[in-house]
Amino acid sequence: MNKKIILSSFASLLFLSQVANAEIKLGPITATPGIMYQTNYVGEFSGVLANRSKPTYGVDLNLAHDSGLYLYNAYKQSKHFIDVEETYGTYNYELCSVAGFANKIQNLNYDISYENCYQDKLTEKNIGTFYARANFDLSKTLNVGAAYAKDSTDGSFDGTNKFGQEAFKFNATYDLGIAKTTIAYGESKNITKFTTLGLNKDFLGVNFDLTYWNVEAANWTGPDQFIDRELLVLSLKKTF
Repeated sequence: MNKKIILSSFASLLFLSQVANAEIKLGPITATPGIMYQTNYVGEFSGVLANRSKPTYGVDLNLAHDSGLYLYNAYKQSKHFIDVEETYGTYNYELCSVAGFANKIQNLNYDISYENCYQDKLTEKNIGTFYARANFDLSKTLNVGAAYAKDSTDGSFDGTNKFGQEAFKFNATYDLGIAKTTIAYGESKNITKFTTLGLNKDFLGVNFDLTYWNVEAANWTGPDQFIDRELLVLSLKKTF
């Protein structure tokens, strides 16, 4: 399978971290609105492109309670599967809502959440996913973590083969001073195995995330032109 270098984006909506937030306090609730631009939409737990090589942009709003409960909503505008519109529909947007609980015990940060996404297409309109994430501060500059995702709709089908039911990844982040660098390894069941190396930096109130992905098809039986590849991933995020 041939790999190719593509400039695309890291599509983690809620966990595009290290952003300098402009917070709005409403009693015990903190509201953080934002805008995002992504040169492409890449699955955080798979590395698979969702809208081929088209730009993606959107708005989001996070409502966090002092207890650790939060509600996150994101609207993303994009153009998906334009070559098979009769099969999938226009797929012009995606609206995702996440309900979760995040807290910290000494050096351990953890986050448990459920996400439901409505997609503007003819099939599989609603996709639900459970997430569990944990990060541990080994020092002031070094952090290690792990994350797990479970599809509540039990994945998708490619003919008679099921894929995407669950995924996991491990990561380590080191603060270089001028930027933070993160290395990660993950697997998505019956789809991909991937490794990433990225840099994250706040500059002039905007968060820049540039990540290199190496994605390999793992037990995938469908066409490989949108799976097995190398990716150079760029994401921008601004909060108000």
